[in-house]
Amino acid sequence: MDFTHKNTQDFEASHLDFKKLIERWEMLADTIHPSICLYHDYLDRIKKFPQLLESNIDPKILNTDQNKLGFGLILSSILPLAGQGDKKILAISKPFDYNPIYSTSAFSEQFLDENGHIKIPENIDLERIAFDKMVNVYGMILNQFYGIKMNQFPPMIFKFRGKSGVNKHYQIQLNTEFVRVVAKGPLPEIRDKSEFCTANEPYHYELERLQNLLPLNLFEFHGFVIMEANDLTVAQSVATLNEAVLKQDQVSTEEFMIIVEDSVKSLLGKGNLKVGLAVLQNISGRIIMSESRLAYSYLISQLFDSGSENPYKAIMEFLSQVNKPVFLKDIQDNSEESTLITKMVDMGLQEIILYPLRHNSNLVGVLEICSFEKGTFDPLMIHTLDHLAPSLSLALHRQAENMDYKIKAIIRKNFTAIHPVVEWKFDEIALDYVLDEEEGKRPEIKPILFKDVFPLYAAIDIKNSSVQRNQAIHDDFVIQLDRGKAILELAGKLHYLPLLDSLIDQINEYKRRINLILLSEEEVRITEFFHYELEPTFVHLSETFSDLREEVKAYFDELDPQLQIVNYHRKAFESSLQLINNTVGTFMDEQELKIQKIFPHYYEKFKTDGIEYNIYIGQSLVKNHKFDLIYLKNLRLWQLQSLIEVYHLIQEKKPLLEKPLEITQLILAHSTPISISFRLDERKFDVEGAYNIRYEIMKKRIDKALIADTHERLVHPGKIAIVYSQKREAKEYLDFITYLQNKGQLLDQIEELELEEMQGVHGLKAIRVGVAPRSMDELSTNSKLISERKEG
Repeated sequence: MDFTHKNTQDFEASHLDFKKLIERWEMLADTIHPSICLYHDYLDRIKKFPQLLESNIDPKILNTDQNKLGFGLILSSILPLAGQGDKKILAISKPFDYNPIYSTSAFSEQFLDENGHIKIPENIDLERIAFDKMVNVYGMILNQFYGIKMNQFPPMIFKFRGKSGVNKHYQIQLNTEFVRVVAKGPLPEIRDKSEFCTANEPYHYELERLQNLLPLNLFEFHGFVIMEANDLTVAQSVATLNEAVLKQDQVSTEEFMIIVEDSVKSLLGKGNLKVGLAVLQNISGRIIMSESRLAYSYLISQLFDSGSENPYKAIMEFLSQVNKPVFLKDIQDNSEESTLITKMVDMGLQEIILYPLRHNSNLVGVLEICSFEKGTFDPLMIHTLDHLAPSLSLALHRQAENMDYKIKAIIRKNFTAIHPVVEWKFDEIALDYVLDEEEGKRPEIKPILFKDVFPLYAAIDIKNSSVQRNQAIHDDFVIQLDRGKAILELAGKLHYLPLLDSLIDQINEYKRRINLILLSEEEVRITEFFHYELEPTFVHLSETFSDLREEVKAYFDELDPQLQIVNYHRKAFESSLQLINNTVGTFMDEQELKIQKIFPHYYEKFKTDGIEYNIYIGQSLVKNHKFDLIYLKNLRLWQLQSLIEVYHLIQEKKPLLEKPLEITQLILAHSTPISISFRLDERKFDVEGAYNIRYEIMKKRIDKALIADTHERLVHPGKIAIVYSQKREAKEYLDFITYLQNKGQLLDQIEELELEEMQGVHGLKAIRVGVAPRSMDELSTNSKLISERKEG
């Protein structure tokens, strides 16, 4: 079977003969050479085997009694190393038919099946093999008949899995010096390489064109091919691991560990092994240890003691002793009493290699190789592992770097106001401070000011959140007051206790008050009434009268275990609010990563009863980028697109809300650039200048804005409101709205509104437009941002 055959015609014109070999003998016999007698002897003796001198030899006759000795003579001239059959990986075949007519025992064991056919390697690239084969074939044709030399591709590397389960890597080279090509008739004229080779790809020969110019049925191939395999397992194991390290961010930890285990097994030539990798990291003198970081450790993770106060103590004690590679053997016979040895015995291990991995002399991990059989390892294998150690150490160091990056990112996000986009400015200010200090000057922190930046603001809020929260508190109070009143009335019927009527009267008064209006002071009074008057009374009644115990117990069971009040409606409200905020917050964080690619900008997000954000973009914020208004235009369109998406996300979440809540959405359009400065005392950015402060006042007022001459709020569920003060701001957003209406994402009706005057803010107007229900087409496609760049 020709396992390389793919989209090429079979090589019926491939004929086995030894004529070129015999011609080589004749040439050597005519030269002055110490071995001249040997080749004369070859020539004399081969004449006794006329069948081996024919032009088309049937491979079946090679090992017959009649020809066995003659074939041995031929083999001895090709493979002169006596006794090397178990070491040299060689085979002989007809031209380009890779099922051998002879192979050494080493070749047969590794590459042939029980029928003597080539075994198909794992993950074989049949296209590449077929291509290489045809390049070899046409290389011989062009060289022999036209004097044109083709660039040959380097031999491919094949992966074969041995009987022990170990992957071995081989490079098979073809020696075609004993093959000659015979033309069956006249051949077409080829004057130039360009007839079959594209000028812009000089190393890629177009085989289809060659096959059209020179079809293979015009030729016969006589002779034999020598195949020799070179074992590249060590080099390929290291190369595979190096490639995995380079692509570490693109493969999962599980996939990476499979590559590590395969590389170790191939390198050591042992299949029945357990390979583990314990990841360590030192931060500020503290070795970081956790279950997840030992998830791919086979041995060291067994020392983890989850029931102890210091579960990593045994691991730390053990690692402190692993300064150089350790080879442990005859573990089952070891009588030493220690936690480590006991664990190894329990696991059934016989031999272990522990190889510490270091990067710049720092311990970053330990490679564990374990065997359940005696005699698996020898001390020299430790030196073999030196080939893999640099790659593994680099991989674990990169993991440590990633963790360090995450730590710094968390610090930047949660504990400082230094956004990555403007970090360069802080670096410059800090550098100037240090340089002044070095010069002996009195250093000062210079003002950090960014001029002429364009602001973008949007808010996603919960409709009537204060009213909804107060209603939830009211409803919970009513439940608890009614439960308390019922127990007091029952107690009054069963037992003569006049004081209970006084408590019932207080409950009725509280219910009357909260039905009118619930003030924060009233909330405090009622809570204190529960804790200091009503509930102590219930405890006394329960302890004194057995017929009230079940009712009192039921009352206390209904209370929230942490707040010690009825918390049904408040909990439902807070849970629904949190789900909405988490959904919107997560979406906005994901969007922020994408829109930073449009143009670097400053972004800050705030969480109240909803989500609001500020974006500042402009030339002064960046150092190595050229700002253009097209990027601002992109972000403004993105604002609308993102609010549409937020609306649909919350609509999808509605069935999960314990308390039905609606969101409102608002954009403040502001086309005039402002200045922002960093306030060291509050560690945040603020607008700079009296005119710019008006922008901040607008942000604080517009969420409560009313439409002029009405009592209607501007913000409304299912609609996006855009507040503006200048016509050009409205024009830009109206263009975007038209674009999104054409895409079916916004409803056709647009409301253009005037707003009532607010304290410190006058003359504001607004656009309001409804979000269209999501169509099926939109579920599978995403809107694209503007990509055109303005002319000139």
